[in-house]
Amino acid sequence: MRIIYVEDDLSNIALVERVIRQANDTLITYYTAEQALNSIQPGDADLILTDIDFGNGMTGLELTEGLRARGIDVPIVAITAYDLQEYARWASDAGSDQYIIKPVSIPDLLDLFESYRP
Repeated sequence: MRIIYVEDDLSNIALVERVIRQANDTLITYYTAEQALNSIQPGDADLILTDIDFGNGMTGLELTEGLRARGIDVPIVAITAYDLQEYARWASDAGSDQYIIKPVSIPDLLDLFESYRP
């Protein structure tokens, strides 16, 4: 499976990379929402994971809206430290298929990937 991860925290990226290797999937990483929005094309991924808060610039929710507007229809999962119901609703309204709270365990990531495996 081809997975895109949009994240600016290197420790979070390292965790997902470790899980990707276990599952024999392919990972493409973008460090900013702007970089991802300018780069991701239809057919690039089977699943997109995105943080919500990048500190500066575009948010993961804005990225999701932009990708959906460009016709990207693969599942998008918001992964964030924000454990508020408002964010889950905002993520859904933006076009996210799922909302997951950090920290995410390795077994939970493996289950997530399996649930979206084509």
